[in-house]
Amino acid sequence: MALLDLTNQKELERFQEFVRTQAGGQVTQDPKWGDLKGNWGHLYLYREDEQGQITAAMAVLTIEAVPGKLLAYCPKGPVADIKDVNLVKSLVEEALDNLPDNVFLLRMDPEVLYDDKLDAAYKAAGFVTRNTDVTYMHGNIQPRRNVELFYDGRGEGASVITNEEELMHHFKSDYRNQIRRAKKDGVTVTAGSSKEDIEAFFETYKMMAKAQGITHRPIDYFYRMQELWADDPAFRVFLAHFDGQVVAAGIGFAYGDKIWYMYAGSNRAYAKHYGPYLVQWEMLKWGLQEKKVRYDFGGVGSFTPDDGLYKFKHGFAYHDPHVEYIGELDWVVDQAAYDKYLEGFAE
Repeated sequence: MALLDLTNQKELERFQEFVRTQAGGQVTQDPKWGDLKGNWGHLYLYREDEQGQITAAMAVLTIEAVPGKLLAYCPKGPVADIKDVNLVKSLVEEALDNLPDNVFLLRMDPEVLYDDKLDAAYKAAGFVTRNTDVTYMHGNIQPRRNVELFYDGRGEGASVITNEEELMHHFKSDYRNQIRRAKKDGVTVTAGSSKEDIEAFFETYKMMAKAQGITHRPIDYFYRMQELWADDPAFRVFLAHFDGQVVAAGIGFAYGDKIWYMYAGSNRAYAKHYGPYLVQWEMLKWGLQEKKVRYDFGGVGSFTPDDGLYKFKHGFAYHDPHVEYIGELDWVVDQAAYDKYLEGFAE
């Protein structure tokens, strides 16, 4: 096991290359993500084989989540064989040996499908698992239920997607019509990574948040994101333009075997021109071009049409199986602080 020295550029790049190219790689395991979360502490460690090749990597961010106590969070990680419980436990133990003494919890939420046997194995190893017993979408840091489109052809009626025509026919018929309608109306989509792109995105992001009555991140967060990934092909901002206006937008990352559609925005005054559908079309084509295995639309509350997020996303991933992750794997250090922390996730 080795701790990543962030001042060693060669080692940093090797770590980043691993978390970027592995099938389970995640942008949230890239040290750039730690830089984005400026108010969090960070620790990065990795495991090598006999040939000196990285075989597992773990990014842990820390923040005071209970007065005087630190949460240690490994977002969507580690990048490792999650089914190897002993390996993951050894990563946790190594991380705790190098974290401050006032850490009350080390939490992981890897993108591995829920499985009764794997869940039981983690419990037997001493972890607390938070999955099927948590029914509230925001009862976990990351939603457990995701909508994903699989380019490799999973699910009933699905086939491998190798070109744009096959991708288009993967959608529900009315979604195909709405994409064509957007084009006919003159909606166009650009993809970039400039500060101006971020500012245009942010205007639609604010509009969407206001319309839905939810909070949103400040623009400085997105400025910082743009600064960190401005010259990185793994980051793109997609903007739908109509009549001189940006009417819809999306931010995506290409890490591991997927495109992650992370943030979105739209101007409802232009809803009849279906800008968000055309943004998705262009982002999904990006995944096809990059030969990704899956396109992650992000979380939903439930796999039912009365869930607004699911209703929109499912039309693109019409043939794809539902994705339900194992949830949170918690290594509890201080039970009293842990109990206090969980109060914030009650419905």
